[in-house]
Amino acid sequence: MQQIFFLFLLFFITAYWIDSVRVKELARQAGHYSCKKHNVQFLDNTVVKQKTSIKRHHSRLFVLQRHYAFEYSADGNQRESGIIIMQGHRLSEIQMDLHTYDNQQDR
Repeated sequence: MQQIFFLFLLFFITAYWIDSVRVKELARQAGHYSCKKHNVQFLDNTVVKQKTSIKRHHSRLFVLQRHYAFEYSADGNQRESGIIIMQGHRLSEIQMDLHTYDNQQDR
């Protein structure tokens, strides 16, 4: 009985890890696409998981909601932070504080 419990535990840990890697890659792709769409640089080509929680989905099912941080730059000098929120395997929201940069100001 104890062996079956540990096999199930190992299975769920492995499944969670594989799912986390998959969702992180989806978040990275979403961040890259959003930066390209807004004509800013997606820095370091990576996202970092900040938070994981369980949320109720509109269909009354529970899903894992993951928050990922990333950095971008509009001018190549100043780093800005953004947040990507994933619910399950779906993109829920991307938060970016986009500024208007005037290159003439620096001259």
